[in-house]
Amino acid sequence: MPNLKYGRIAYVNVAPVETAFDAGAVARDVDVFGAVPAELNAAMSAGRIDAGAISAAHYLAHPGEFVRLADLGIAADGPVRTVLFVSPIPPALLGDATVAVTAHSASGRALLAALLSGFRDVRPRYEVVADALECARRGQPSLVIGDDALVARAEQPPNHIHDLGEAWRAWTGLPFVFAVWAVRRAAQEERPAEVAALSAALVAARDWGEANRAAVIDAAVAARPYDRALYDDYFSRLSYRLDQRAEQGLERFGTLFMPEVMRVAG
Repeated sequence: MPNLKYGRIAYVNVAPVETAFDAGAVARDVDVFGAVPAELNAAMSAGRIDAGAISAAHYLAHPGEFVRLADLGIAADGPVRTVLFVSPIPPALLGDATVAVTAHSASGRALLAALLSGFRDVRPRYEVVADALECARRGQPSLVIGDDALVARAEQPPNHIHDLGEAWRAWTGLPFVFAVWAVRRAAQEERPAEVAALSAALVAARDWGEANRAAVIDAAVAARPYDRALYDDYFSRLSYRLDQRAEQGLERFGTLFMPEVMRVAG
């Protein structure tokens, strides 16, 4: 029987989990495929991969399709740095402006739609674009995520930067969950021992990452060269353990804003 197919997010935000495998500190017997979150979402639903990290919005929009792996996820209890709404126009004054959104992140897109829906008379049109960072550079209101958001934060005036993790925390008092590690339910039912071994390996890798922060930062710098202090600050803002408050944040997002989740991530 072939190995399980595992999807790895192609951003440095997974370095605290994935570096342990790259360094040989933890082993896993899977075939690894790297892609941006939206591509992994589609691949998981289509059965092209069996397990991996998927957008929280995609998980919520497809109840029953996936089984979570342990308490593994990516959450921020405040500023996240890499999910940004970049706009020269204040969010409350957007009106019906066209907002460029990346096709790469279902959770970020659903979160932006939910947050902007809270402003009176703000009903923007969303345009899916290939390069949201370039749109932001041209002055168009844009959702910029992942490694490109680190570039945008360095390039754009501070008053143009709106951190969506920070906005969610201010609004709800809860962390926002951007991604969860999950497996297709069919794969869980057909290959439970292999899924259990993968889940245990991922937990061990996360634990190794927590104990070896310097090695994680080294890996991030090698993948996308930035100042080490930037990565140290960035990883300190993320949690890869979905505790009770993170679960509450995930539940609240799904309950209150399911129309936005289904419209943007479905």
